[in-house]
Amino acid sequence: MATQKKNNSTKIIKLPTDFTGISGQQLSRDEVRSRKKKRLKRRRAIRKAIFSFVMLLIVGVIGLVLALTVFFKIDTIKAKGSTAYPPKIIIENCGVSVGDSILLSGEEQIAKALMSALPFVGSVTIERELPSTLIINVTDTSTAAAISNKGTYILINENGKVLDSDSDILTEGIPLVVGVEVESFKEGETITFKTEENGDILIEVLKAVTKAGIISLSEIDVTDTSEIFMKYDNRIKILVGSSVNLETKILRAASAIERENEINQYEIGVLDLRTEPKVYFKAGEEESTTALTDEQKTDKNEDSTETINKTSEKTTEE
Repeated sequence: MATQKKNNSTKIIKLPTDFTGISGQQLSRDEVRSRKKKRLKRRRAIRKAIFSFVMLLIVGVIGLVLALTVFFKIDTIKAKGSTAYPPKIIIENCGVSVGDSILLSGEEQIAKALMSALPFVGSVTIERELPSTLIINVTDTSTAAAISNKGTYILINENGKVLDSDSDILTEGIPLVVGVEVESFKEGETITFKTEENGDILIEVLKAVTKAGIISLSEIDVTDTSEIFMKYDNRIKILVGSSVNLETKILRAASAIERENEINQYEIGVLDLRTEPKVYFKAGEEESTTALTDEQKTDKNEDSTETINKTSEKTTEE
């Protein structure tokens, strides 16, 4: 009887990496359970952090919505700064009301509403005094020129904004514009001209005059854009020439007029800005708008014409 041999070979079971140590040795049951607990704890911590973040986000959004729609509502509106309009008129036309959200009431929105409804409003800023007070600060704009239109006058500011479309009165110190043809105009909006080039140059002149601080102009003539001229106080004709270096020319004119007024505030004459960088004033003379020749310049010097030097800005009598 053959002896049956028994196979005593041992079967090796490979465990996952989590159940072996760094050296590859098999971990005990306690060590395996400990690792499982740590892994589960780590996963729970991550889930908890994500949940907390989502909840905070939701609470923040709800808080923001409540702040914009329920809390911080306007209960007081104040207006200040304007001399053209009383506070009541500004508040009525600002586009926001008591009960609106103070945080959603934007400066741009309020400025647009006011500048459209009230032509003499030049600029607007707002202040918020939380939780419920809105303050509107208004700076007025002023009339820079008048344009004759069918027996009345269109009043505009230096940017061409129409302030009054049907004025019966031309106030002293407001220059009458000559040399433009109006196409369309509406109070609170920018005027447009059929004569586009003349209109554009007119606006350039008005901006330069405003910047220089010249007041009491009586006329601005842009009929010939290469020979622009103005009249100051109905007694001094200012020959500007073309619009080249316009702002600099007007600044020189302001300086010259100031000096002439210090000498004699009733002086009549012609102020010529065309011979850059100098300015010539000739008293008691209404002369052509033609540019000066060299011979005429010499004659002016011989007749004790006053010359203003650009660099020193001093008037010298020659």
